[in-house]
Amino acid sequence: MWEVAFTITPERGYFDLGERALWDVDVYFEAIRSFEFLADGTVLVVYEVDGDAETLRTCLDAVPQKVVDARVTEQGETLVAQLRFHPDETFERLLSIRQSFGVSMEFPIRFVDHEPSTLEIVETGSQEALRDRLAETRELADVHVKYVRRHDPETSQRFRELTERQQEVLLTAVELGYYENPRAATHADIAAELDCSASVVGQHLRRIEQRLVATTVPDAHDGTALVDGDD
Repeated sequence: MWEVAFTITPERGYFDLGERALWDVDVYFEAIRSFEFLADGTVLVVYEVDGDAETLRTCLDAVPQKVVDARVTEQGETLVAQLRFHPDETFERLLSIRQSFGVSMEFPIRFVDHEPSTLEIVETGSQEALRDRLAETRELADVHVKYVRRHDPETSQRFRELTERQQEVLLTAVELGYYENPRAATHADIAAELDCSASVVGQHLRRIEQRLVATTVPDAHDGTALVDGDD
């Protein structure tokens, strides 16, 4: 199994026409938690949203021919919108590709940019299936592949447990060769890429390494590290 991470940006600059109307009132989709096609041709999408809840509700109520049902709730500091609507043809095709057999996709799917709208997607499957899905996607959107690697479920889970900033620091460190032997980069090199200080990079890397070690090495007190015959 292989894992690929990539961004997609529709050629027209947005996934669904409704996004553009929301941009005009400073409401933006931040992530897609899930989506499902329904028998009547509508799609049910759960979004994380950045913006004012009442403004979003007003916009959705104004287009009953587009939005069949909408539920907007505040979950802590996160605004969540469960929308059942008639998707544009391009958005429908992009979602349909994501439901093709043989590939799994990580949720939530994050919007990494707006105006134009860009999603970052991580998918896992065989090389052939991933290649086919990317080829279909390129017919509808600009695709930028960030990485392709063998899929390790445990490693992926540990990586996802890091904060977004920690993930960014770690990926930059790896890309610059910080963990090569001998090292090809310093804290200062990483800091220059991330526009921060070398001391901040050092703090992040120490915390990252402590967290990864703690989740990788068995607890000495739980008995799992013992082997018959040990002194």
